[in-house]
Amino acid sequence: MIDSVSDIAGAAADLKKARRRKNISPDAQRLDRLPPHSPEAEQGVLGCVLLSPNECMGECIEKLKDDGQQVFYDLRHQTIYEALATMYDAREAVDIITLQQKLKDKQLLEQIGGIAYLSQLQDSVPSAANLSYYLEIIQEKFLLRRMIATCTDVVGRVYDYEGDVETLLDEVEKEILRINESRARAARRPSRNSSARRFSPSKIILAGRAR
Repeated sequence: MIDSVSDIAGAAADLKKARRRKNISPDAQRLDRLPPHSPEAEQGVLGCVLLSPNECMGECIEKLKDDGQQVFYDLRHQTIYEALATMYDAREAVDIITLQQKLKDKQLLEQIGGIAYLSQLQDSVPSAANLSYYLEIIQEKFLLRRMIATCTDVVGRVYDYEGDVETLLDEVEKEILRINESRARAARRPSRNSSARRFSPSKIILAGRAR
C-alpha cells in the first residue's frame, strides 16, 4: 500500500515522494528474545552424567557427535561438559569431586558457580533414567538455534546479493540440508510427535523452486 506525502488535498500522489508503509509483524518485534534453549534439560543431562558417568557420558558422546559442547547454550554447561568429556576420554574417574578438581586446576571452578552449582546439578535429577529425553530436548533447541543463525545470515546476504539468484538459492539449500543431515546423524529415539519428525526444511525450498 502506498502512503502519499502530498500536501495538496485531492491531488494525485507523487510517486517519487511516496513511501511504503512498514508492516512490522509481532514476531519480528520479538527477535531480540533469547535463542531457544532449555536450562532445565541441560542441567538434567549433566546431572545424569554425574549420577552415572560411565553409561551416560558414553551415550552423550554417541548422540551429540561432533556438536559436543555446542549443543549446550549456557556457557557454564559447555565448560562442565567439556571437562567431563576430557576426563571420560582419558579414562579418569568421574564424580563430583574429581570434576571439581579438574575445573579448579583449569581455574574455571568459580566461573561455573563452584562446588555449590555442581551439587545442584547432581541433585537436579532423581536418576539417570531420563537422559535420552533430556538429550532430545537440548538437541532440538540446538537445531532451532542453528536454523535461526542460518536464516539470519541468509537475510543479510539477500539484501547485498548481486549475483545469480539461482546460485544463491543453491547455497541456501545446501546450508539447510547440512542442518537436516546433522539432525539425521543424531540417532535420537522416535519423537512423541512423529509428524513433526518428518519435517524437512529442504523440501520447502525445493517445492518453492518447483513452482
